[in-house]
Amino acid sequence: MVILLLLFLCSAAIYADEAADLRRKIPHLKGKYLIAAYDRLYQLSLGTDDIDYQLKCINDLLAETHHQGNLKAEGDARARKIILFYNTDLNDSIYEQVHPTLHFLASIKEWKNYYDTWTILVETYNFAGQTNTALKEVNAMFEDAKQRKDNYGMGMAYYAMGNVYANMYNDEEAASSYQKSIEILMDIKPKPIQLCDIFAYYCDVLENQKEYKKLEELTKQWKLFLSEYYQTKKEDGETSIRWGHYYLACAQAALGLDDFEKANRMLNELHTKVSYEEEDLNKLWLYYKAELCRKQELFDEALTYNDQRMRMLEDESDDKGIVIRIHQQRAKILEALGRYREAAQYYNEIYQINDSINKNDTKRQLTEMNALFGLGELEVRHAQAMTRNAIIIAAIIVLSLVIFIFFRLRSAKRLKVAHLKLEDTHQQLLTAYDQLEETTIAKERIESDLRIARDIQMSMVPSTFPERPDLDLFASMTPAKEVGGDLYGYHLIDDQLYFCLGDVSGKGVPASLFMAQATRLFRTLAAQKMMPAEICTRINDALSGEDNERGMFVTMFLGLVDLKTGHLHFCNAGHNPPILVSDGTAEFIDMIPNAPIGLWPELEYEGEEIADITGHPFFVYSDGLNEAENKEQEQFSDERLLEILKTRPFESARQTIEMLKAEVESHRNGAEPNDDLTMLCLKVNR
Repeated sequence: MVILLLLFLCSAAIYADEAADLRRKIPHLKGKYLIAAYDRLYQLSLGTDDIDYQLKCINDLLAETHHQGNLKAEGDARARKIILFYNTDLNDSIYEQVHPTLHFLASIKEWKNYYDTWTILVETYNFAGQTNTALKEVNAMFEDAKQRKDNYGMGMAYYAMGNVYANMYNDEEAASSYQKSIEILMDIKPKPIQLCDIFAYYCDVLENQKEYKKLEELTKQWKLFLSEYYQTKKEDGETSIRWGHYYLACAQAALGLDDFEKANRMLNELHTKVSYEEEDLNKLWLYYKAELCRKQELFDEALTYNDQRMRMLEDESDDKGIVIRIHQQRAKILEALGRYREAAQYYNEIYQINDSINKNDTKRQLTEMNALFGLGELEVRHAQAMTRNAIIIAAIIVLSLVIFIFFRLRSAKRLKVAHLKLEDTHQQLLTAYDQLEETTIAKERIESDLRIARDIQMSMVPSTFPERPDLDLFASMTPAKEVGGDLYGYHLIDDQLYFCLGDVSGKGVPASLFMAQATRLFRTLAAQKMMPAEICTRINDALSGEDNERGMFVTMFLGLVDLKTGHLHFCNAGHNPPILVSDGTAEFIDMIPNAPIGLWPELEYEGEEIADITGHPFFVYSDGLNEAENKEQEQFSDERLLEILKTRPFESARQTIEMLKAEVESHRNGAEPNDDLTMLCLKVNR
């Protein structure tokens, strides 16, 4: 253990050094090298137990891929973020972010990540006990894959469907789904690694069904897959775990077929392949080792292995299936050793906690144990049966006397029952109506609160603009939901105009609260006549750090223009590049890639400047414009935006924004907005 601890501390120190080195290099990196650095930092973060740090690293990676417009890398980062939520049990984050992630992945046609992400959503609902919702999602996933003729998607849908049925203890349907999944995915080249998990789950179902011959045949197919998949790969911990599950399945089949020599050989292979730290596989090894010894009538050895497994049950007390299984094994061993009273105690405990799993079998065994002490349940039932027979004989004698009365009263009784049912139905309708009324009132209250929140939020952004001959300024914000995360603002001090436009990560109420903080800070700092880069630095210091537990961030463009000279100072914090329209051209301006605000504390933001923008419309926007989608998930696109601004004559800032709003609505063609839409346009006049 001391050696293992030293190795762990050494590896942790190496990772920490590498992470620190990457942090020092990042400000000097650009393009794909910068993305690679953020990617490596995220990989290193997974070696820690700090979930907040892991979220920060994946958000850093996501922000950089988005900033660079690297759609494939952004898609990978979004999918990996969902995996992180799944591995850290952040179910609410999964429910909130999976569907936007699916929309994005579909828009860039990253179908493998698309179906892997959808599978995670099904699994989350499934293990949260929401099986109906899980079945609805997996059916929608299958129909989607079927429509696209995507074999990987259909195979993963069958896999997820098998997991849902297995969780419902419907082994027959689970086995059918796993079989279909394997048939589809085995034909894909290269074969997906998910097949390892599917084989493992399928084997467990076949063991539940006692289909040991079929299980043995399945392990042969599994071995061929593992040999092919890992033939060119260096063996590591993951490889050992995959082979470990295979050896376990072979042992399960051999035990069921009473091939004890093979079962022992497979369990020994498992024990040598997997290190002690792989707790789950070692727990299974202890159980099946005890089961092998029990079947070989080596009951003392079996009890020793069971003792070790029992000591690990403390952290699994909520899993009734596992508790029942281990207790049941122990009861059988104690019974074989002649320790009937202890065995009976365990059968009683199983009977009390049993929730349909092996219920009839457990009850039978409990009856047998009680019979050893002279007062079994079977004896009680026997006595009850004798009494019942006597009553039946007496009833036959009496029956002929009451049969006439029975027929006379039957009609009246039916009328009474019908009347009672009618009254009950009426009462149920009244109750349902009351519940519907309460639900409607609650829904209206929520909608009213959201309307108020929307009004408050909209009051935080300017609705009137300066009327000056030297300035044409207009902006608008249209949230995708009741409340949104975009923002804009301006502050005019004599001939100095401060303006900003930002986009908070996420949507809804959390984004709107973050937006409110950013808006307030912009106004406060602009009033102090700071330069744009300093304002960004101050806002970042206020919004990042320990208080930002959700890892939220805002991309922002912030400018300061002198209305006398047209000189523009600006700082771009990870936002989309603005567009400068000039002499029949429209081009994105080149900018320094500052990080979004809120991700890292203590950053120093860099500012830039343009000598003179007088006479040239300057247009800033959020990605709800260029990434607006229609029903076919086609985006409005940067190219279309540039083409419109280049070819349409500029009349005014208001006309430009209203014209682009109409273009976006036309492009959506009835599709729901997929993001907030915010635009700001200004022109300095002589």
